[in-house]
Amino acid sequence: MSLASFDETSPSLGPISTSLHNISTRNLHEINTSLPDERQFLRNWRRQLTDCMQLHSAELVRFLLANKTDLTEAPVIKRCNDLLTKYSKPTWNFASSVKDLSLNTCMVETLDGLEADLGLSSADLCKSFKKAVRLYTDAVTALCIAEGRLEEKLKRIETVTTRVNDLMFLEPTKELEGLQKPVREYLDSVLTKISLEDDYKEIMAQYKKFVALRPIVLMNQVQQTVPACTICMNKEVSYAITPCGHTYCEDCSRAQTTACFICRIQIRDRIKLFFS
Repeated sequence: MSLASFDETSPSLGPISTSLHNISTRNLHEINTSLPDERQFLRNWRRQLTDCMQLHSAELVRFLLANKTDLTEAPVIKRCNDLLTKYSKPTWNFASSVKDLSLNTCMVETLDGLEADLGLSSADLCKSFKKAVRLYTDAVTALCIAEGRLEEKLKRIETVTTRVNDLMFLEPTKELEGLQKPVREYLDSVLTKISLEDDYKEIMAQYKKFVALRPIVLMNQVQQTVPACTICMNKEVSYAITPCGHTYCEDCSRAQTTACFICRIQIRDRIKLFFS
């Protein structure tokens, strides 16, 4: 055979070379995996903590779901956590859809309850102005208390969430593995104790009273140089809150920590007013 007949390209591997190559590759893989992967414990640890937080987060807002029937546990947890994700986004506003929520906006029961509390028909409510003002101010006070209580619980939940996130990134050791059960039991006890439903419903109930009674209270106001605060009805208006622009006295302005009592827009700032 002449030299010109030789193939100049690299020769293909024979059966012996191929076999040894595959065997050595498998051998190296076995050596690489012979020691336990310490990271697997940390993955399990993080997953258990995440599952625990998602379960308790779902329980806290389950009552807000629009459709609660014919659902297994897993879809309910997913829907609850999807709801929390949606309404925590900065892009959400009052124009966004709330079809996924169970919102009780019916005023009939509240109006019937007020009529029973006052002992008068709607036509005679104005004649019992003092009684209406008392119920009005009680609702405002209860609303402030309920909002403060809810905010305090939300801060506690945020604190627990932050601490759990810190635990997820601790160095994986056998001692840390031993903390799984006590930490899980602690989270169960703390998050079960923090219930938002009663405080949330209290805010909605007191705000309904506030909305229903406010027009009646305002009917008795007479025009004056400096208007009276529509909350306490005693002090003069001295502050406006932004961005909505509703006005209150200094004390009632500062009592509103999160949202305006009248329109429920989130409070950005307070502006001092001067009447000349």
